[in-house]
Amino acid sequence: MISTVLKFYLQGLLISAVVVLILSIIYAFAYLVRNTDKSKTARRNRILDLILVDILTIPILSFAVVGLLVILRTRG
Repeated sequence: MISTVLKFYLQGLLISAVVVLILSIIYAFAYLVRNTDKSKTARRNRILDLILVDILTIPILSFAVVGLLVILRTRG
């Protein structure tokens, strides 16, 4: 039982990390391209804020993905 829950959580963590990483890279690239007139420290601070938001978002999103995986497992 514990191994099944751990397997679902690790899968959810991996899926959410990949999704958040892809979306963050797209956002960071778009921000850096649009705001070339900002100072280097302002751009660096925005990227560091983005990393902080990613660190806080990944575990929360992983529980949502775990819920979806459990639902798909019970139906399949």
